Amino acid sequence: MGEYERMLSRKEVRATLHGFEPGELNPNLFDWQRIIVTRACRAGRYAIFADCGLGKTLMQLEWARQVCAHTGGAVLVMAPLAVASQTVAEGGKFGIEVTQCRDMPENPSGIYVTNYEMLDRFDVSAFDGVVLDESSILKSFTGKTKRRLTESCKAARYRLSCTATPSPNDLMELLNHGEFLGVMRSSEALSVWFVNNQSEAGAYRLKGHAIASFWSWVATWATAVSKPSDLGFPDEGFALPRLVERDVIVETDQRGDDGEETLFHVPSLSATSFHREKRRSLEARCEATAAIVRNYSELAHEQVIVWCYLNDESERLASLIPGAVEVRGSDSAESKERAARDFQAGRFRVLISKPSIFGFGLNFQQCSHEVFCGLDYSFESYYQAVRRVYRYGQSRQVEIVRVVGRDEQRILDAIGRKADMHAAERDSIARAVAGGSEAFRLSPPGRPIPQIPFLKEAC
Repeated sequence: MGEYERMLSRKEVRATLHGFEPGELNPNLFDWQRIIVTRACRAGRYAIFADCGLGKTLMQLEWARQVCAHTGGAVLVMAPLAVASQTVAEGGKFGIEVTQCRDMPENPSGIYVTNYEMLDRFDVSAFDGVVLDESSILKSFTGKTKRRLTESCKAARYRLSCTATPSPNDLMELLNHGEFLGVMRSSEALSVWFVNNQSEAGAYRLKGHAIASFWSWVATWATAVSKPSDLGFPDEGFALPRLVERDVIVETDQRGDDGEETLFHVPSLSATSFHREKRRSLEARCEATAAIVRNYSELAHEQVIVWCYLNDESERLASLIPGAVEVRGSDSAESKERAARDFQAGRFRVLISKPSIFGFGLNFQQCSHEVFCGLDYSFESYYQAVRRVYRYGQSRQVEIVRVVGRDEQRILDAIGRKADMHAAERDSIARAVAGGSEAFRLSPPGRPIPQIPFLKEAC
C-alpha cells in the first residue's frame, strides 16, 4: 500500500452494522419494498425517505415485525397525532398486529404505536426497536424535540426513521437523522462535509469537493425513493394523476399600523412581522376561500380540505362555510382522531384545519380538492398537506388553490425554491444508492453482513 492509500485509510471511519438477516417477509410487499425492508433489517438503524403513498407504513411495520421476531421483544412506533389509529388499521390490512397505547405497557411484547406527544410517558429502553413515523420532526439542528428524541431512543438497539421530507428547509437538517440513528453526531458530520456560507450569516453549505462523498455516505444509511423505478423496478400502478395548482391573489389592507390609509404599504414578511402582515389580508382571503369552497359544493358536492395557519382564519372560515368541521390545536386528541376518521369516511364535506394538526401522515385520498387560505414559508408543511390527497393511489385529478394576499406572493417564490432543493436532494440520494453500495448488495441468506464505510473527506 502506497503512502497516499495509507493516508486515505487513516481518514476512513467504519461503523459496524447493527442489524440481522430478516426472516420471511410479508407477502404484501412489492419487490422494491422488500429490498428496502431487507436493507433496513441488515443495517439495524436505517432511514426510509419514501414519497407519500409508497407504503412507508407497511415497510416500517414489517421492519418492526422482523425486529420483534428476531429479539422476542417489542418495538415502539411514534407517529403524529391522529396517525396512530390509522397505523393500527393499516397493520390489520396486512396481517400485522399493532396496539395503540397512550401509556407505557407492562412487559411490552410486539408492536405498539403512540403519538409523539406521549413520549414522556414511555420508557423507550424497554423496547428493542423504535420507529419515527414522519421523522422530519427531527429537523431542527439544535432543537429541543430533536435532542429529546435522540436521547430517549439511544437505548434502543434498532432504530428506523421514515419520512418523505427529511430536510425540507435546509440540507443540514438531514444530519439529524444520522445522529438519531447513531451513525454520526450532526456536529461532526457538519465539520466533515460542510463549510460556513459566507453570503448568509449562520448558514452552511456543502463543500464543493465533498458533494459526492457526502451523498455516498448518506446512501449507506438511507434509501430515498419517489417511484419504484428509482430502484430499477417498473412504475406500473404508481402513476400519479394530474396536479393542478392555481393562485388566487386578493388585495391587502393598505392602512398603516396606526390605522391611517397609506398610498403605498411596504410589506415586511419577516419572522417577527409575518402574522401581522397576514392579518392585513385575512378577511379578503377568508371570503375568497369560502366562495371557492361553496362553488365546489354547488358544482359537484366534492369534499374539500381548507388549510389555514392562524386561529383567527380558522374561526372566520368556519363561520363562512356552513357545515364545515373545524379542528383546532386545543381540541382533544380523541376529537381530532374522530374528525379524521369521519372525514375519511365521507361523513362531512369540508374539513378546516392547520397543516401542523392534520398535514402529516394521514391518508385523505378520497378527497381531491384543497384550498390554502394563505401560506407560510415552510415548504414542508405545504408539501405534506398537498400530499394528504395527492399521493399514489389517488385516481382523480387533484386541484390545489392557494389564496394569498398581494403582498404575500414572495412566499410562493420561497416555496418554489425549496421544492427544487427537495427534488435535487432526493435525486442525489437515489443516484448514490443506485450506484451500488457494496454493503447493500443482497447476498444469499447466511452470508456475513459487510461493514459500511463512512468516508471522511480530506480537508
